[in-house]
Amino acid sequence: MILLQGVSKEFRPDQNVLSNLNLKVEKDEWVWVLGATGAGKSVLIKTIYGVLAPSEGKVLVLDEDVASLKEKDLAKLRRRLGIVFQDIRLLDDRPVLDNVVLILQALGAPVREARERAEHWLGKVGMNDYLQRCPYELSTGQRQKVALARSLAKQPEVLLLDEPFSALDEIGEREMLKLLGEVNHAGATILAVSHMHETLRFLPGRILQLKEGALQ
Repeated sequence: MILLQGVSKEFRPDQNVLSNLNLKVEKDEWVWVLGATGAGKSVLIKTIYGVLAPSEGKVLVLDEDVASLKEKDLAKLRRRLGIVFQDIRLLDDRPVLDNVVLILQALGAPVREARERAEHWLGKVGMNDYLQRCPYELSTGQRQKVALARSLAKQPEVLLLDEPFSALDEIGEREMLKLLGEVNHAGATILAVSHMHETLRFLPGRILQLKEGALQ
């Protein structure tokens, strides 16, 4: 599902953020990559998603060489992926419900189906009472939940998560982890990066460390 072969990423000659990474994430697997702030976790996620091109090596996602894809083919691949960025990219001028519905309509879902799926997943993350609120009216934790619901509503084959619970309290973390466990059990492959360690005792998964640009 995800394969990194000798992947390095540098932004200038003296700043090698990722260094010769090799990683294989199998279908239905759930992998955590832990690391301190600045370790390169977000760079790793963005490289897998095709936002950043690797300086060296190959990134394969669903058997596609991400860096070699043309824009239209990359967009087609991303239809099969879900992602929650650390900076929570929501449309502040649209209600929460529309933030999810619009994505599903862009993927070709009819209006009624898009609305039903959006309401279902927003309910699963506990945002039923905020469907008509705009994101700027929500807390950061609530915005994270909306972003997660938007990704899950796509029913992705691969889900990429960048610090998805950083603004949630312990109860919220457990609830979202339980939900992701169900999604993973249903067949979604998950790769998540986080600086948190305590949360991970609640669910199984393969855990790797990203330190000084290398996986351990």
